[in-house]
Amino acid sequence: MKHSFLYLFILWLAVACTPTVPSQYIQPDEMEDILYDYHVAQAMSKTTGSDNYEYNKHLYIGAVLKKYGLSEAEFDTSLVYYYSRADKFHEIYAHVSDRLNEEAKLLGASMGDISRYSQYSATGDTANIWSDISDALLIPRPTQNRFDFTIKVDTTFHLGDSFMFQFMSEYLYQTGSKDAVVCIVTKYEGDSILQTANHVSVAGLTQIRVPANNKKKLKEMSGFIYLNDGGDISETRKMMYISQLQLIRFHSKEILKADETARKDSVQTDSLQRVGNPGGPVPDTLRRRIIRGRQGGTPLPPSAGAGIHRVDARPLTIKE
Repeated sequence: MKHSFLYLFILWLAVACTPTVPSQYIQPDEMEDILYDYHVAQAMSKTTGSDNYEYNKHLYIGAVLKKYGLSEAEFDTSLVYYYSRADKFHEIYAHVSDRLNEEAKLLGASMGDISRYSQYSATGDTANIWSDISDALLIPRPTQNRFDFTIKVDTTFHLGDSFMFQFMSEYLYQTGSKDAVVCIVTKYEGDSILQTANHVSVAGLTQIRVPANNKKKLKEMSGFIYLNDGGDISETRKMMYISQLQLIRFHSKEILKADETARKDSVQTDSLQRVGNPGGPVPDTLRRRIIRGRQGGTPLPPSAGAGIHRVDARPLTIKE
């Protein structure tokens, strides 16, 4: 009986200590539904065929708020509350993103390159080598406006590899221009550095490519996604949700083929030096004769600065 009472007390204490959203703000489940409808409304406003996109967006989003009996001020107040609790807002938006993706699939929409490269593992000529978190929420505030990452470079990286960094994004902005910067920094042998950057101002699929370096091997790779405040530092709704982060590595088939050929040649030459002649090198004439497939008695082309090598087909005799 005492143990049961203690268990109930601990359970009550855990529930009591769980942070809850004050009643004056939109609760998490309802906020998820509102944000889902909000983004559906944004998509609808782009497909109405009218050139007045901003007017249509305001019209459709207004209809969403009316559906839930909310004013724009009440919606904004709740968003400001969630801004200071990014972990909770992140969880809400993760559910929203999953619902939007599932709805798109049901409607027959193509997921594009994001879906195409999801099937690849971390091995093979084409591989998704991303191992960090799969999504992130950015708010234009210090410590919340930047997502940094580092890629571990190991023996699976080859000379001539190229890369493509990609992700899906959703914006939730009231005022200010939407602008995020995505940057990839690659450092090669000899400390040469290549910086590849791009601006992201619309929602959807973003891709940034890092070209191959066929002369120097990769030593380090890092990058970041940074969300600007759009020139407006007020407490209005401004955020960017990033999901389905991927980094695709492409091996260069031409360079891999050349490396494989060189490796085979090295193995073949090494074998010739050992078969029938353990512990000693093969004479130069014999090496040339075997590798170039020439028969005995056929003159071989001279090397630079050397005389013509000939192979005598007659048995070797020793004069006393």
